[in-house]
Amino acid sequence: MQVAFHSVSDAAIADAPSSAVALHDVELGLAATATAAVQGSLLERDLGAVACQLVLDTMRSHLTLNRDLREEHRRAPSEASRQALLGMLRTAFSVASREAHALARRRRVELWVSLDAVLVVESDAFIGHAGDGCVQLVRKGLVHRLTPDAPDEPLDLPGGGGARPQHSLGPATHVQSDALHLTLSSGDRLLLSSPHLHRAVDDLRVREAGSDPLPDGVTARLVGTARANGARHDLAVTIIDLGFDPARGQAASGGRLQTLARIPLFAYCTERELLGIAGVTRPVRFRAGQRVFSEGDPGQAMYLVVVGQVAVLKENREIIRLGTGANFGEMSLLDEPQRSATVQAVDDTELLVITRDAFFSLLKRDPTLAVKVLWNMLLRISANLRATSEALAQATGRAKNPEGHNG
Repeated sequence: MQVAFHSVSDAAIADAPSSAVALHDVELGLAATATAAVQGSLLERDLGAVACQLVLDTMRSHLTLNRDLREEHRRAPSEASRQALLGMLRTAFSVASREAHALARRRRVELWVSLDAVLVVESDAFIGHAGDGCVQLVRKGLVHRLTPDAPDEPLDLPGGGGARPQHSLGPATHVQSDALHLTLSSGDRLLLSSPHLHRAVDDLRVREAGSDPLPDGVTARLVGTARANGARHDLAVTIIDLGFDPARGQAASGGRLQTLARIPLFAYCTERELLGIAGVTRPVRFRAGQRVFSEGDPGQAMYLVVVGQVAVLKENREIIRLGTGANFGEMSLLDEPQRSATVQAVDDTELLVITRDAFFSLLKRDPTLAVKVLWNMLLRISANLRATSEALAQATGRAKNPEGHNG
């Protein structure tokens, strides 16, 4: 069974260390997210990032040292080998909690770390959980929560006075962690979300994001949705995709972020900014010959071609064809004009859609991104106007001096 991983850590403050960290280790078959809250330090964000990395590194080291248990289960899976792996995961959490507790004592702070981890061995998943994070299974269009419910109150970072993670790493040398086994099926997706991301994205949005064909598309949409819903804390999410076909990623030109990076409108955007843009897109598919929109329709969205081709038609006459990496309809992001042409799919085609409302909601949250994108739009409009002026000038010249006329 093919397994694909994708992890995203998104700091609330650009270029700042994140107190929510996601990682995956393909060789170990490990995915994890950690989120830290610190009280009693002026450098809580920095210390939170250090604590998350310490916990994740400690857990990964323990699993690496005991990888013989993993190989034994791979060779001859049994109930005994399953219980041994669950026990190993619980021990890894306790070892990580001791390290977090020691760090808190050295720095004289209070420290809480939420940790979720999934170890995949063939068709078995071994899930460990402590704190307020969340592990969800997306199977056949349904979303199932695999870890216990956390308190409704959001986990606040220092000074917020909010609820602290329950049964988290750090307050004591031992942690009461949950561990469970799950038999996986092809097509399953496991999502490991930090507390603030999970609270900001409901099951409907998780299901919509989970339908994205590419793992990086899922993580981008989840982070983008959480930010759009007001999440102002550091976020982290990891996806495990069972039965992922690498050919899909190749056909989609390496994923959604790579598609966006090729669009001239988004030139000079950082990966973080592209992640935000990807989060407000949604994939749509059209069969060959199907219309995307018709001339005269109201324009409320821009389209990006991921796979396939579309034809631009004016009065039923083909003007141009656009392929992978092209975009059209961007003027509708500035106002709501009527479509000046008809666009229809030439082949079976996949597009990304960015609506005007979602686009401006994103730009309001990120002024730096707004400057880059709007400046690129201005340059494109200017170039189009210049080309139109030159064409008009040439047409006027031909009208004044028609070919073959001597004056």
